[in-house]
Amino acid sequence: MRLFLSSYQAGKYNKELLDFLGNIRKMAYISNAKDYKTPKERQEKIEENFDYWRSIGIEPTEIDLRPFFGKKGAEKLLADYKLVWLGGGNAFLLRRALKYTGIDKFLTTKVRDGSIIYGGESAGAIMASPTLQGSEDDSTNEDDPHYVPKEYEKKILWDGLGFLDYVPVPHYKSPDVGDSIDGYVDYLKKRKIPFKTIREEQVLVIDGDETELLQ
Repeated sequence: MRLFLSSYQAGKYNKELLDFLGNIRKMAYISNAKDYKTPKERQEKIEENFDYWRSIGIEPTEIDLRPFFGKKGAEKLLADYKLVWLGGGNAFLLRRALKYTGIDKFLTTKVRDGSIIYGGESAGAIMASPTLQGSEDDSTNEDDPHYVPKEYEKKILWDGLGFLDYVPVPHYKSPDVGDSIDGYVDYLKKRKIPFKTIREEQVLVIDGDETELLQ
């Protein structure tokens, strides 16, 4: 199982990511964590991300799962990719999108058997954990589990994909997110849920039995 988890993009470790990928240069970018944005804002953010990925030599393709909600066949979108990256945004919308399409089960199988490398930033990093509890913040649509655009149902899914037996906590001590991450860490500590913090430029790399925090 191979995972590359960050707060934002590849942190400051572009070269290390490319080395980790070997000759893989195509990325399937699951964008549904950004469904809390307006269509214009959503597209602008995706284009900004894609400019970055192309600048380091990776060609991304957007995978928007919404057309496949409640339908079969979404896994065909990922058939030609060995790298799947889950973008940042609202983790609860992302989790729903994965569930509604069966991509959660698809990724669970493919990542665990090593045929797909899992990359994730922010919400995408948290998704690798056993639980999303503690990551919610009702004061902003980006982190509100109750915020549901028209394509989504109200039921909240609290389980992550469970690749890890601890919670990766992105944006730790970042001035851009205020004290919300401190509250997240306090929540996990009080409930004795194992976690690892990831600062803004750090990345957490899991390669089989080896785990390394690049800092």
